[in-house]
Amino acid sequence: MSSQVPEKENYYSEEIYQHMIEEVFNFNKDEITPESKNFLGAGFSNQIQLETKSIDNFFSQRLINTITAQFQSILPGAFRITTNPKQCLSCANLQSWSPGRSYYSLFEMKYTKSVWVFHLSRSVGEGLASLVHQRNAPGKSNAFIGLREADSLIYLEIGELLRGVFNSIIELWPESEKLKVSRFRHILQLVFLNDSIQEDEYVIIPFQLDNRECSGEFHLVFPQRHLLSI
Repeated sequence: MSSQVPEKENYYSEEIYQHMIEEVFNFNKDEITPESKNFLGAGFSNQIQLETKSIDNFFSQRLINTITAQFQSILPGAFRITTNPKQCLSCANLQSWSPGRSYYSLFEMKYTKSVWVFHLSRSVGEGLASLVHQRNAPGKSNAFIGLREADSLIYLEIGELLRGVFNSIIELWPESEKLKVSRFRHILQLVFLNDSIQEDEYVIIPFQLDNRECSGEFHLVFPQRHLLSI
């Protein structure tokens, strides 16, 4: 049976979510546009929307800058990374959300006992693997072009790259979060084996990568409680 959340409750949930981002990532309110600071009167709700958008953009841009710095070493020529609208889902719904057989890296945290997911669509995962292979073994045949389905061989080429990207991402969180990876797994289907995480709510941030050799969608997925623990 499905239930509908009242519109007013959705509004306050979004406001609380944005406040958590501001607190965790030390968003500087001075970065809010002068128009939103000086806006007064009956349109006060517009001011809130402007501030919320600024906070959200600040958080997203920090993630984009971090991932861009990691991908620069492998992607040829110019490329662009953008974000799409975020989601927040329960663990059960997260597995239903899963984009199917593709490339998932699960990172388990040592102290918080949380599991984070870095997901690559087939086009991104296989594109990156092809580029890494060309760089490391330019004279050898490329087995990563034209695969019929997602293949775990991909991780032989991009496993180190994915670990580097993820470690850079969690460095954006403050030290008080105690985010230290205890172990990781690369899988082709999203499955959680740890019963202790079944009650977590997950934030899903979709990214779009555009490059002449490698384009597609990828996702960062992490427990919402990491925005609540400060």
